[in-house]
Amino acid sequence: MKASTFTMALVASTALAATAAEAKYKETEVTDGGSVQGAVMFDGAAPDLPLAEIAKDNEVCGDGSVIPNPVTIGAGGELEGVVVYLEEVNEGKAWPEQEYVLDQQECAFEPYLQVVPKGVEMTIKNSDPVLHNVHPFEIVGDKRRTLFNLAQPQQDQVNTKKIKTRRGKAVELACDAHAWMAGWLYVLEHPYYAVVGADGTFEIGDIPPGDYNLVAWHPVLGTQEQDIQIAAGGAADASFQFIGN
Repeated sequence: MKASTFTMALVASTALAATAAEAKYKETEVTDGGSVQGAVMFDGAAPDLPLAEIAKDNEVCGDGSVIPNPVTIGAGGELEGVVVYLEEVNEGKAWPEQEYVLDQQECAFEPYLQVVPKGVEMTIKNSDPVLHNVHPFEIVGDKRRTLFNLAQPQQDQVNTKKIKTRRGKAVELACDAHAWMAGWLYVLEHPYYAVVGADGTFEIGDIPPGDYNLVAWHPVLGTQEQDIQIAAGGAADASFQFIGN
């Protein structure tokens, strides 16, 4: 007797669910880990980015115009605000124990960019005495999917929301009440990442030995990748250079 279409679909669905469960990141003790360090640089002319006018609630938000998604480059070409991470790490060190907070201060998201664990319960706060409406979008290719739409009309209002993406890692933050407000979450299943600061450097430690794909992602400039090898107790060097006009 042939299996019914429904039964075959059920078996396939169960197999996919099992595979997804097996692929979930496992926290273990890392005793022979290595590290990777390097720098992220920018060469060429910085991109000419559009300005957005601060058009309302000026007593709180200020006056003038801002670049919603800036490209911050140091005097020596150091590129700030890049997420550098390893792809497809199945097991390793634990996430740090901390509260993940997104605040709104003077009509700006604070911090502008942060990495969070997939599925985390995030604290969202409005420190301003004006209405904000937090509207995050999961980015997958050229598609955008709303994660939630949260109005916070009161100063010091605090809510919690789960950051649950399906296929994307980048989550764009918007405020429906203030069009110039912008920010980003980057969602990972493991803690093998670094957010590049003003000096342009990064370091990721306690990496289980093996071969990895190292990725550098910037909200405006896009993504670069390179293969690296981590030896037990070893230190690998890797750097990235983004090119302007």
